[in-house]
Amino acid sequence: MSKESSAQPPSLSDVGGGADNDSDWPNGISFEPLAHAPATSQGTYLEGIDEGVEPLEEYQDGGYHPVHLGDCFGPSDRYRVIHKLGYGGFGTVWLCQDTSNATYVSLKILASDIKSDELMDLTLAGLDQSIPGAEYIAMPLDHFTVEGPNGSHKCLVLPVLGPSVSPDLCVASNKDAGAVLRGMAYQATEAMNFLHKNQVCHGDFRPANILVKLASLDHLSEEDIFSLLGQPTQNPVRTESGEDLPASSPRYLVTQADMSCLGSKYLTDQICVIDFGESFSFSSPPEDLGIPEHYLPPEVLLEEQDVIGPACDLWALGCTLFEIREQIPLFYMIYNKDELIAESVRFFGKLPKEKWEKWEARGDWFDKDGKWLRKQTQPWSFEVALSKSSEAFENNHPEEPKKSMMTSEAEQKLLADLLYQLFSYEPDKRPTAEEVLKHDWFKM
Repeated sequence: MSKESSAQPPSLSDVGGGADNDSDWPNGISFEPLAHAPATSQGTYLEGIDEGVEPLEEYQDGGYHPVHLGDCFGPSDRYRVIHKLGYGGFGTVWLCQDTSNATYVSLKILASDIKSDELMDLTLAGLDQSIPGAEYIAMPLDHFTVEGPNGSHKCLVLPVLGPSVSPDLCVASNKDAGAVLRGMAYQATEAMNFLHKNQVCHGDFRPANILVKLASLDHLSEEDIFSLLGQPTQNPVRTESGEDLPASSPRYLVTQADMSCLGSKYLTDQICVIDFGESFSFSSPPEDLGIPEHYLPPEVLLEEQDVIGPACDLWALGCTLFEIREQIPLFYMIYNKDELIAESVRFFGKLPKEKWEKWEARGDWFDKDGKWLRKQTQPWSFEVALSKSSEAFENNHPEEPKKSMMTSEAEQKLLADLLYQLFSYEPDKRPTAEEVLKHDWFKM
């Protein structure tokens, strides 16, 4: 199953336009507005907007399992679906009530083309849980298989977790945001240390995969849950032909819940690392990494050979520590490989000779000595990025401005010292996660 929708693009006759007659367009092509969202290859389409829902195209052989509110899964129909928590290339995640003990869990239903032997989650569950950092890893509580119209789907039962640690993390106003965020950064590093001690690379270590732990919701009724998260929104699925939906498709897609709505009463100061779909053992690195490019180190961006391993996790850790503390990505809104390398050079200096010469686009930004060539309206450096204030916390009163969060100069210096080490251009010189945990930044 593709991680991106494989729906066919609309034809010219499907695209809306502003022409009043055929003569306004070349070759007499007439443009008509779309009557509905573009259809999938199965002839299904989503009625209404598609924000906050998974790609409908993924409901096909090898893809997602169709799920509806009220469906029950697991032995003796133990887990009853009450809301949607998320989705991704791996599958979909649902808020369920465990009817055996009246508790809440999350149910991750994987796409059928993901095989059991590929699940690092189950491997992690068998590791020594007494090693520090294990408590910050999302370990499966249960697992089973579901057979459906799109294949056989492995299902993982996991704890219910809150929103990711950034951006705009909700932290109670009576707490020291800096201390809370440094604590979360420390926990994230402990989680990586646990993985690396067990010879496992996460492979996609970033704030989107680091969620806030919740205080127990188990005392809440279903109605209480809906009062906090809102009623699940059902977005109907239709067929172009008007015939019944294929068995591969759900009757509707559910908009995912916004877990930040739970507020400070339920959001704790602890984190949990999720999503091990890109994880691998040190001894069996993949050919490439599935993490977004702005968390990749220069050696991977430059497509050097045999460089994928724990050092890549450590570069991503540096990006993650910055993002957790500053509540904004280090390489914000930069996705082009050459632009990412250029920004790294601006921050951390000229690349080593071999990497510098391998980077063919270097002359677009720098002279032969690594001096920035382009005009800039204000000075820009890693220290400047660390000194920027961020408006991280939403205020309860819309008429009032957001609260700004500023990192003190003393903390900026300590954090810079740590991150310069993690952002070493020489992978073997990056400190291990265990060494990172000993840094003075965490002792403030």
